[in-house]
Amino acid sequence: MKELHAKDFYIAFKKAAETLIVKKDEINALNVFPVPDGDTGSNMSSGMLEACEWLDKTKNKNKMKDIMKNMRDGLLMGARGNSGVILSQIFRGFTETLEDKEVVTTKDFIEALKKAKEVAYHAVIKPVEGTMLTLIRKLAERAEEELSDIEDFEEFINRLYEISEEIVEETPKYLKKLREANVVDAGAKGLSYIIKGFRDAINGDTEVDLKNIESASAEEIKEIAYEEIKFQYCTECVLKLNDPDISKEELDKIRAFLEELGDSIVLVHQGDFLKTHVHTNHPGKVFEEFLLYGELYKVKVDNMKVQHEHVTETYTAENTTDNTEEQNEVFETNNENWGIITVSPGDGLTQIFKSLGVDMVIFGGQTMNPSVKDFMEAIEKLPQKKILILPNNPNIILTAEKVADMVEDKEVLVVKTKYIQEGVAAMLAFDDTMEKDELKEAIESEISAVVPIQVTYAVRDSEIAGESIKKDEYLVFVGKELKAHGFDLNEAVLKVLREKLAEGFEIMTIFYGQDIEQKTAELIANELMEEFSDLEVEIHNGGQPHYPLLISLE
Repeated sequence: MKELHAKDFYIAFKKAAETLIVKKDEINALNVFPVPDGDTGSNMSSGMLEACEWLDKTKNKNKMKDIMKNMRDGLLMGARGNSGVILSQIFRGFTETLEDKEVVTTKDFIEALKKAKEVAYHAVIKPVEGTMLTLIRKLAERAEEELSDIEDFEEFINRLYEISEEIVEETPKYLKKLREANVVDAGAKGLSYIIKGFRDAINGDTEVDLKNIESASAEEIKEIAYEEIKFQYCTECVLKLNDPDISKEELDKIRAFLEELGDSIVLVHQGDFLKTHVHTNHPGKVFEEFLLYGELYKVKVDNMKVQHEHVTETYTAENTTDNTEEQNEVFETNNENWGIITVSPGDGLTQIFKSLGVDMVIFGGQTMNPSVKDFMEAIEKLPQKKILILPNNPNIILTAEKVADMVEDKEVLVVKTKYIQEGVAAMLAFDDTMEKDELKEAIESEISAVVPIQVTYAVRDSEIAGESIKKDEYLVFVGKELKAHGFDLNEAVLKVLREKLAEGFEIMTIFYGQDIEQKTAELIANELMEEFSDLEVEIHNGGQPHYPLLISLE
């Protein structure tokens, strides 16, 4: 196969979506912090599924321009969170390069990867290495350097996937937080699974069961993913060679041996060392074979079935949190000039935003980032010609900004509220008569005076900034900095609050979540008010999941 047609891309993309969805929970679990907010897999899957719907609606699936356009537009509309938006921009560059082609060669594919890298990096103001961006950059570079002479697509895509896996394993080299958490980057891993789906389709695996997988329960998804593991042990080995000048023939012989034994093979010869990575059911045979060529320098074997059971033992709460009738509903307000859209993760918080004059609430937050499509539909429902968006989550800001770029018939202002507490403060500064720049300045001034404190819990053992974290411990963050942890909620929270209140803060607002009772918040407040006589406290039922307490100090 030396060229791909439009129908090939249609099938390959759907296979890529299926591959990603099966691995969604695994990718979610790669979150660098051990808190219950891993959503990269869900966000990327959302975009892929939306794009599949757009592709299915394509009238002429043999027309490259239509397939590429619907792939691109669908991904953008379904994009959720930073990972979803960046993925949409990778495919934007990729598809814009190929849409005018009748057929696509491997050289065209490489050019598309280069354009994908360019567009994705341009979309992110401060690109961070060790992420999905690193994967697309290095993939484009290595494809041009190593694969330019390959014309056969099967050979090309097999090697491209191998390279993507190698780059994913290198991501901790670029980011300290990945090394501390002992994980690879979730977005890069997700993109690698997408490439795997393309590879499988081009190699002839064109059966796609997207509908059943999309609607499967958590247990069914686990079973699908479990059954897909044909080779149980991820086996790595570094060999110090007896003869550093090992011949190409011998290397080919070793590679052939590994191919008979398993898959996901990487074989690298560098100086005195030979390194391999293989998924196999017989790691001992790998070591025995390598001993013929030298001395085992380093070995590592992981049971992937056990790992998978671990990462899928909990399922994200995105489909389990109740969505009330008032979510995504236009409220009656006195706002004539500005329509206000905010994001809320809980029923109580929605009621608070409604009382403060928000026109519309989109349900979302950690583990459930709204999509570009969600924001676009909300904007269309509002009669005002000016729109204020409060994302209230750092992972939703990029999506909101992309929406602002897309809207042509209304003026859109995105204020980068990173926390619910900042969103509430923003509404206290809102004035419907202000112009855009004046309003932005007023809101940013108000939220700069707020100290947001988040209390959550650890879903696994980990390490944060040198602190050893145990599963089920409470974690207290001031902004994004971990300030305390422990199994006693009150003790951890009071420790942080006493330190902050000693700095002179006089107003404290507590939003308690769906997993704790109001009296828990009251006990904390009463103890602090006895110590700090000038302290004013408000307590509200926020109803948010995952975060027992959200606290703001002013």
